[in-house]
Amino acid sequence: MTTQANIETSGRARLVRLRRALASATAILAICARSRDASALDKQGSAHGGSSDAATDDFNISGAAMAGSAIVNSTYAARPDNTGIALFRYAGHVDIDLIGPKLSIPIDLNFFTDRERPGAGFFVPSEFDIIGGVTSTNSLGKAGAFELGARLEHDRPIDRKGFTQTYADVRARYLYSLAKLVPSLARDLNDGDISGAMTLGWFALNPSYAARPDNSGKAFFRYGFHSELSVWHDHLSLGVDTTFFTDRQKNAIRPSELDLTYEVILRRAPFELHLAYERDMPLDRGGLVQSFVYTLIGYEFDLHDKLHPLRDRGTVVSP
Repeated sequence: MTTQANIETSGRARLVRLRRALASATAILAICARSRDASALDKQGSAHGGSSDAATDDFNISGAAMAGSAIVNSTYAARPDNTGIALFRYAGHVDIDLIGPKLSIPIDLNFFTDRERPGAGFFVPSEFDIIGGVTSTNSLGKAGAFELGARLEHDRPIDRKGFTQTYADVRARYLYSLAKLVPSLARDLNDGDISGAMTLGWFALNPSYAARPDNSGKAFFRYGFHSELSVWHDHLSLGVDTTFFTDRQKNAIRPSELDLTYEVILRRAPFELHLAYERDMPLDRGGLVQSFVYTLIGYEFDLHDKLHPLRDRGTVVSP
């Protein structure tokens, strides 16, 4: 019983850290449908890349395809049972807008590979994670936007049998852009912005998601803060992401863990390149601290014009 408990404990701990890590910093490139107001640090992030821009109520499909690598990593595992060492990440995000961003279905797919597999095996996925849900994002004008959503996540190994994990959460997110409030800021930053998001999440169904990197406790609340400084027509950005978790078994309000990520983002639509450093640490006591460096490249797409080809067609000039 003790051995089995230790295996499950270590597996859950690694999942907690891996999910928050390889994605959590980037205006969710891993989850990004628009680059300007994206928040690149969460595998389960804002719909529409965290955009606070106004949008139509049209049906639309948008998202991003991504590939990344943990270039400095001695601890993050490649499967939910904590075996292997994660090397590559292949990911995709899709937003299916039923009534524009007012009613959307976000879907995220993530694959991880194991650098310890022999030969070319380190290119072949060893883990598969899927996240799906429903969101509603409403514009607040110059004040930003507000997103409310619920999602379900399931993580499992795919090259062998082993430990799997499933949970459901609900989150509210406020998105802001200072350039909208202070138009001169965009000019001063050479068509740049200071943007970000503030998040409050609740683990409504959580049988196994831990509250610290050492996998102790069970997560109850998530507090998230993302800020991004962009300059030079949004081609260069610096981002900081902080995510706090609380422990329902000890103190449901006070943070028990902090995940801190710094990143540099290069953009040239429809591509983005991220270089990020993440450090996960307990706050209410000593314990495991984990850090690593990763890169991520993404390609964004938006099918609105193809789905509504006549919407933006100009007036035909009479001969």
